Amino acid sequence: MLRALARRELRACARRAYSQDVAKVGASWDAIKTDALSDASKRELMALQKAVADMRDAVNRVAYKGPEPDFAAMKKDTKMPEIVDVFEKAYKSVTKPSVASPEIEELKTSFAGIEAEARADAEVAKKRIAELDVELKAIADQRSKLATMTMDEYFEANPEMKKDIDQRIANDEWFQVK
Repeated sequence: MLRALARRELRACARRAYSQDVAKVGASWDAIKTDALSDASKRELMALQKAVADMRDAVNRVAYKGPEPDFAAMKKDTKMPEIVDVFEKAYKSVTKPSVASPEIEELKTSFAGIEAEARADAEVAKKRIAELDVELKAIADQRSKLATMTMDEYFEANPEMKKDIDQRIANDEWFQVK
């Protein structure tokens, strides 16, 4: 019975430590979400977020949240208070396992590098999106002018095309397609 009590308390301590660490990570989801994500990426991110939330909820459900044992009351209720003393001594001698490991630190540093790389890529993507927006606006302007544009207006915008056509006419290359 003493071993069972000690094992249960060890598991409860580990669960409490894990659930507190996971709760701290929950605030970082907003940092990942950006407008630059595609629909598929957003779906995958939401699925990952749901899986992490489900794990956190499962850990919180299983975590021991009961009150501390009242050994004084147990001593009064029993005919053998020395057994309660043994249990109390064993209970107080239980130590929490160390959750520090080199793998966790390695993962944190590698994640920090990946996060910095992702931020740099997001900045590059934002610049590229701005460039593409400018190009799309120029294309939309060209399409709106296409129905009423004259050849002279087109050649003003594209002087290299005018030179090429003039050169073909001068060389009598009227119907050659390049």
